[in-house]
Amino acid sequence: MVKRNPRWDEVPRQNTTIDRLIKTFEIRNRTLNRSPKTVSWYSSNLGMFHRFLQARGYPLELERITINEVREFIVHLQNRNKYEEHPLTPTKAERLSPQTVRGYVQSLKAFFSWLYKEGYADYDRLEKLEFPKVPRKFVEVLNDQEVRQILSKLNLNTALGTRNAAIVTTLLDTGLRCAEMAGLTLGDSHIEEGYLKVMGKGAKERVVPIGASVQKVLLRYGYYFRPEPARPDIRSLFLTIYGEPMTVNSVEQMIRRLGEASGVPRLHAHLCRHTFATNYLINGGDVFTLQQILGHTTLEMVRRYVTLSSEFVIGQHSRFSPLDTMHPKVNRRPRRRLSSRSS
Repeated sequence: MVKRNPRWDEVPRQNTTIDRLIKTFEIRNRTLNRSPKTVSWYSSNLGMFHRFLQARGYPLELERITINEVREFIVHLQNRNKYEEHPLTPTKAERLSPQTVRGYVQSLKAFFSWLYKEGYADYDRLEKLEFPKVPRKFVEVLNDQEVRQILSKLNLNTALGTRNAAIVTTLLDTGLRCAEMAGLTLGDSHIEEGYLKVMGKGAKERVVPIGASVQKVLLRYGYYFRPEPARPDIRSLFLTIYGEPMTVNSVEQMIRRLGEASGVPRLHAHLCRHTFATNYLINGGDVFTLQQILGHTTLEMVRRYVTLSSEFVIGQHSRFSPLDTMHPKVNRRPRRRLSSRSS
């Protein structure tokens, strides 16, 4: 007999198909006020898993999906080429990076953990699933000569040159993410007081200090070169010449063109972030303050900068060791000859 007023634990949920659960998970992420980019990332990764199950003819009901299908999916990803089946970008010869595969595993583990917590599953089926190993990448930074080359190509006598100089110097002096830079508003910019209010990942606001050199360029841009906004509701700090807010893509494109013009083609916004963090530690900054400035929730990423700055310090000591550069001659005590009696 079917109950007319069943409880949640009496409702059959195990036969729910994975695509319906993915959609429910997406709605849940939206209600948590996660960024559209984060919501799309989870949905895209989980959608790939759903298509994998369909292509292999595997069951799509939750109760019939096990950790084994997930492991097969990971192997499939590890053998998959970049941009494979992409509607706009041609497929590349190289495989998906280990970091990309790890991202898929991360989203799947979060999804199945949520299924268990919400009562759709009797246990977390991916609790024991281990993350694939990811090779530790060396953090690249700009050297002093490259920074000088980049700054030399910025013309403070023009509106565009001053705006671009304000963006680049702020990136190098604060380590802001590109999206955080594009999202700065006039209300966030306390330039004369020496700090910016930044909305970071997870809608977490933080205060980021700026140095005197950046203050000078930002004030020059704000007082003399920032164009009139195209609409009254535009409050973005950085605008195009037409008064529209600069997007993440427009900032990235500007930086790419600047890198090519200055002879530093590897320049990109995140490279400025790495350069700031490493130099901050080299110049005597502490890791906890750096963590707050960068907006990291843990010290895991900051430790990579500590390692890099330590290697730099060791390398500098080998070049500028006081005794090595003096080439001193250390007196040796003469050896005492063995007397015939002692022999």
